[in-house]
Amino acid sequence: MNKFSKFLKNSLKSQDESIKAYQCDGHAKVWLKKATERHSIWIYLPLKWTAKILQIKALTPIPNHGGAAAIQCEVKRIQDLQDLGIPTANILAVNNQGLLLEDAGQVGAHVMQLDHALAMLKDDSERKLEFFEEAVLAIQDIHLKKSYLSEAFARNILVNKNKEFTFIDFETDPGHVLDVETCQIRDWLCFIFSTAYRFTEEELKRACQIFINVVFPYRKIFKGVKSIGWKLRWAKKFRFEKLGSDGKRIQKCLLFFHYLEDQEPLPMI
Repeated sequence: MNKFSKFLKNSLKSQDESIKAYQCDGHAKVWLKKATERHSIWIYLPLKWTAKILQIKALTPIPNHGGAAAIQCEVKRIQDLQDLGIPTANILAVNNQGLLLEDAGQVGAHVMQLDHALAMLKDDSERKLEFFEEAVLAIQDIHLKKSYLSEAFARNILVNKNKEFTFIDFETDPGHVLDVETCQIRDWLCFIFSTAYRFTEEELKRACQIFINVVFPYRKIFKGVKSIGWKLRWAKKFRFEKLGSDGKRIQKCLLFFHYLEDQEPLPMI
């Protein structure tokens, strides 16, 4: 048993949280993810019926089976992505009760969640859009390798000051219930929903143009994303901002889709 396996085994005995940071033998920080109970199927029903009624496959809920199954899923997804050269957190140790991961911050200085980076740049439109564009290109690179993420929300995308990205949180595998193209469309839905909120309306037009310019050449994926916006266009009349921060996120996401409908790719120079 190596030192990390031993650390994992000993720490699991006292850890109550599902995930916790530790200092461990020369590593500035490690993260221990503990196997937790399987999520109830009931929490997936509203999204399941929404996907069926609106005929949006990408909204199909992806079950988190919890326990050892979720741990093994994360290990396999990390290994598969790393085999493709996609940056994720390194696995230090694993057993059926938990997973010990190297902190992604050790691969570059000042690493933070993309959501946090966009929030910090709220008064610097140009840099904020630069980070957005680099993130779009990083996800597109994953898609060009015939792969996809699990939960492509801005909180699961880490970035450093050099705009280098690391991807985290792989307890679920959308590929178990969706084809690869739909998984990629789902990535974009998660990404748009979690980033549009950080832009003003004028910035959002520019962010939408960036997205179009990068993704439009891959017509089937682009059309899949655009068609979802068309199916959701009826929701624009609702005042989602009255529902708090999540409502504002939905409203900005719908506005992004509105611009997606109106704007065209810029001509090649």
